[in-house]
Parts: sequence; C-alpha cells; structure tokens
Amino acid sequence: MDIYIEKITKEDYNYTVFGQRLDSVMRQKGISNQELAHKMFVAASTISGYRTGRRSPDVVSLARMADILQVSADYLIGLTDCPK
Repeated sequence: MDIYIEKITKEDYNYTVFGQRLDSVMRQKGISNQELAHKMFVAASTISGYRTGRRSPDVVSLARMADILQVSADYLIGLTDCPK
C-alpha cells in the first residue's frame, strides 16, 4: 500500500493562522500572555510572538498549549475548524 504524504515546508505554512486561533482561544477563555506563559514555563514574550505570528512553537509546546487551552493542536494550526 502506497501512502502519499504531502511535504509542507516552513515557507508553505502560514503562521498567522496559528496566531489568530491562539489569540481567539485565549480571549474566549480570558487567559493572558502571562498566565499561559507561566503554565508553559516560557516567557510572556514567547506567547506574544506566537500570537503575532513571529514565532512558532515546537511540537512539545504545541501539545502542552493545546492541553492547557482544551482545544486540539490540529485546530490551533489550522488543520481543522473543530476546536475539539
């Protein structure tokens, strides 16, 4: 059985989708940059960078963030429109 997996490069991915979704979920849940940063053991400026699309999280940070915010990682990165 052949499985085709499309290779997505960093240049192909639009980090603004992640930032917009992260910002939206954080606003809905009333979580500040400082609160999320504290729970993730990172600087508040890191969370700010994620929200503005200047930075992207590694896989472990993405998983932790999704767990803290109670949404799926797929939702945060724009692979689905379903938050759960």
